[in-house]
Amino acid sequence: MQLHRYSMIIARIMVATVFLLNAIGVIDQTQAARELAERGAPANLVPYLMLVGRSVELLGGIALIFGIFPRVAALALFAFLVPATLVGHAFWLAANTQVFVGQLINFLKNVAMMGGLLFISSIPDQPGVMRGIHDPLKSKVAPSGRHEVHV
Repeated sequence: MQLHRYSMIIARIMVATVFLLNAIGVIDQTQAARELAERGAPANLVPYLMLVGRSVELLGGIALIFGIFPRVAALALFAFLVPATLVGHAFWLAANTQVFVGQLINFLKNVAMMGGLLFISSIPDQPGVMRGIHDPLKSKVAPSGRHEVHV
C-alpha cells in the first residue's frame, strides 16, 4: 500500500504544479487577460476575474499537494479549468492562422489535466497531511452494499 500512497501524493503534486505556477505569476497571464477582454468580458471585471482565477489555482493547488480535501480541490480546479480552456484556448477561432496549432495543443493539454482532476476527485481515502478531517465527498458503503456519497 506504500506505493499507492506515494504515487497518489506525487501525482497530485505533478497536477498541482501548473496551477501554482499560474497562481504566483511565474507563467505570464497578460495574454490571458487580453483574450478575456477580447472575448467579451467587461474590461473593468477582467482584473477581478483574473484574481479569482489565481486564487482558485493557488488554494486548489496547495490543497492538492497537502491532501487537504483533495477531491474537493480537484473539482474546484476542474470547474475553473472548463471555462478557462474554452475562453483561453478556443482553437476553432484560430483556424487557418499561425496560432492554431498552439491553441489546439494547449486546449488538449487542458483536457488532459481535466481528466487527471476527475481521476483525483474519484478516489476516496487519499493520503495527506491533514488526518482526521472529514472528507465531504467520502463514499460510504451502505448495508445494501451500494456506495453512497455523503455531502
